[in-house]
Amino acid sequence: MKKFIRKTIVFISILFLFLVLLILVASKLNQFYPFEGYYNKEFKEAFKKGNSDVVAIGNSKLLSALDKNILEDKLDLQTSILGYSSSNISISRLTLESYLNKCKVKPKAIILEVSWFTFNTERTTLHSISGYLFLNDFKLWQYFFRYYPKITQNLKEAIINSFIYKIKPPEQGLSYASRFKDETPFTKNYEFDLESFESIFPNHIAGIDSVLLDDFYSIVEMCKQEQIALILFSAPEDEEYSKKQNDSEEISSIFLETAQNNSNVFFLDYTYGGNLWNKDYENWLLNSHHINEKELFTELFSENFKERTGNILYK
Repeated sequence: MKKFIRKTIVFISILFLFLVLLILVASKLNQFYPFEGYYNKEFKEAFKKGNSDVVAIGNSKLLSALDKNILEDKLDLQTSILGYSSSNISISRLTLESYLNKCKVKPKAIILEVSWFTFNTERTTLHSISGYLFLNDFKLWQYFFRYYPKITQNLKEAIINSFIYKIKPPEQGLSYASRFKDETPFTKNYEFDLESFESIFPNHIAGIDSVLLDDFYSIVEMCKQEQIALILFSAPEDEEYSKKQNDSEEISSIFLETAQNNSNVFFLDYTYGGNLWNKDYENWLLNSHHINEKELFTELFSENFKERTGNILYK
């Protein structure tokens, strides 16, 4: 029996050391690879230089809404757009925390895209980028069990790809930019798809997942501790789409109260019912909840950004 136990311990120890070695090698090979779900060059540059004045995080609604070049021109601040399509707010939390762990200069402001489905577990997910973030920053491993078992799958993918792409690099040039269509800023060119909407939200309720809510407050707390301005924003959405959201007031109240209770937090709400809503914004949309004319929206957003944060960022 003792011999069996010793052999088991030796086997487990060898397996553990092998896994550690595998992870260490994969982390050395790891990088942010081209993919249409984000701007990989943005991630590479941001984590390499670590000198951004403004870091923007969120999902495809962020990527659709904001243009880096216009932000930098209008705000006169070095900006990084670190969003990832279909990712949940846990990805935003991990991205921000990892960036703060590695940056050389602390950002002046964080832009966080929020929406009706920010705390929903069906519309967004702990996307595969989390595996690459974990390999890029070992400090994030303290959250392994928080995101288990999904993080295991994502780490497996990241480790395998780190070796595969070393031999056969992925197609270059892929980025979220491919999703934009020709601009039609004065015409509405989509229809609200109720069937698609109800396939995800059958009761028209997004709900509030406790883990995602906690990760939102973690972002708020990080910014508060580091004395960084946090700009929450909800991009324009279709009016009909918005009216189908049965718990939208409950969700938006979280963002409003967070801004009211924290002097470093600001909330820019461009959705139906929000103080910045305008019916004409529907002409800027690609569909019910994604912007297509990001240049026009970024110019508008930049002005509102400066109005709200001028006393803090432009002293």
